[in-house]
Amino acid sequence: MSRFKRLLLLVVLSGLLMVWLPASPLMAADADVVRLINLLKDKNIVTQEEADALLKEVSVNSQKERTEIKEDIMKSAAKGEFLPSALKGFKVGTTVFAEWNAKDVDNGSSSNEFVVNRAYFTLTKDINDWLGLNVTTDIFQSKDDDDKENGWEIRLKNAYVSMKLLGTTSLAGLIPTFSDSYDGAIWPYRVQGKHLMDEASVQSSADFGISNQGVLGGYMDDDYLKFAAKPFAGKWGGYMVGIYNGAGYSNSEANGNKVVSGLVYFRPMPTVPVLKGLQLAYTGTYGESNKKFKTGDTDEYPDWEMNIAQASLQHKYFTVMGQYYWGQGTYKSQDEHDRDGYLAAAFVRIPTLEKLRLFGKYYYFDPNDNMRDDEYKTYVAGISYDFCKEFMPFIAFEKREYETQTKDNKDYDKFQVGFQLKF
Repeated sequence: MSRFKRLLLLVVLSGLLMVWLPASPLMAADADVVRLINLLKDKNIVTQEEADALLKEVSVNSQKERTEIKEDIMKSAAKGEFLPSALKGFKVGTTVFAEWNAKDVDNGSSSNEFVVNRAYFTLTKDINDWLGLNVTTDIFQSKDDDDKENGWEIRLKNAYVSMKLLGTTSLAGLIPTFSDSYDGAIWPYRVQGKHLMDEASVQSSADFGISNQGVLGGYMDDDYLKFAAKPFAGKWGGYMVGIYNGAGYSNSEANGNKVVSGLVYFRPMPTVPVLKGLQLAYTGTYGESNKKFKTGDTDEYPDWEMNIAQASLQHKYFTVMGQYYWGQGTYKSQDEHDRDGYLAAAFVRIPTLEKLRLFGKYYYFDPNDNMRDDEYKTYVAGISYDFCKEFMPFIAFEKREYETQTKDNKDYDKFQVGFQLKF
């Protein structure tokens, strides 16, 4: 075949490909080109060798086109471009805390069981640059005295709208409380046990209300944010202020009182490498309990006051946290007893094996400062391994000692082997 004739043939074939490929499915266009090449070979316009070369070129180009189209489809699917407009932008997350524990209670019933302590399913969506939403369901095992089956139930843990305006973030709906959010941003072992204010039933971890949060001086650098939570990583500090029902996310509002809550934290040395993670904080909550007095004036609700002074130091190799609590009443107490407590907690990463962490916690709580020998102490020691940011197994030992044991308050030792799955 002459050079001119071959060039003309290639131009014709290229033109046919340019016409057929956009107008037809890829496989159909390939079949048409293959039939054309075979026809040219049968008419002796091209030789067998030239036909094989053309078929090979078509095959290579076709495979390349298929790969490019497949990659484009996967990219579009990852962006949610094939979803209905109402579903675009949704993100799905989950949190699961599960463990085996063996609990040895002094002069009481012991346990040996596999349990799921927390199972959250979360949907979030950024509607636009300043508006978003969060809905989190809590799947839990009911243990109500009136519930004979004590089965699994679903309730809302969070359901709120998020608004980013004027450099601050406001939440409205069923929102996290400040003490629990702040503790969770510093202490990564909620999987082992509740934070102090939630464990002592001083304040629920979430409640119905509205809040506003901001930072001072912008945020810390990216290296710091690799091991610290951004919402509480203001360069010089930050604040949160809000109004709540006060009853907690799992209770109905029983009175017209609204609870005022606030948090302020200060970072004294944000430019000093070792101390840039040092934060000093105060959290306060003021209002009334959601239950009436048990004795005395049973038509009134007890006063509720919570104060927490806190210091913490976060570093990529360790975290240290200390708290002191004092207050009056709780969010569901039937008295106005003065209460106090304190906590010290820390974890450290093992050098050359940074995914392995040793952690420990100690806290003391006195539910009535006017009564002697009713306080208790709790000790926790454990080890964890960060397989990845989503999965962390752990082993822990917890020991509680009451100053005076009663029918309901008994000393115990508890071993735990569990994991946190969170994404």
